[in-house]
Amino acid sequence: MGWLVALGLVAFVVVVIVSVERTRRLLVVEAEGGRVARLSGRAPAELAADIEDVLGRSRATGTIVLRLQGGRVVVRTEKGIDETTAQRLRNVVGRFPVARLRTARRVERSGAR
Repeated sequence: MGWLVALGLVAFVVVVIVSVERTRRLLVVEAEGGRVARLSGRAPAELAADIEDVLGRSRATGTIVLRLQGGRVVVRTEKGIDETTAQRLRNVVGRFPVARLRTARRVERSGAR
């Protein structure tokens, strides 16, 4: 019976950690061949358009995650986005104050435009 309580406690801790992690994530963009395949999270329309422009120019394929970390927005790239494109994305995101990104409307979009 004690192991059941321990298992329940571990499950609770995992759920809390995942919940906290998800609240730090502002925006997730999945790109394929320079087009946005999926967009979800919070973003002003101008930011989403600027990200699409950067991805289109570089014809990048990969994932971009915008997260809150230490009071700043951090851009993390995965799966094949080169460093030049990552820097352009950081420059675009840096133009927007953290408060504006946190209070932006939710966006959910699947499929390339």
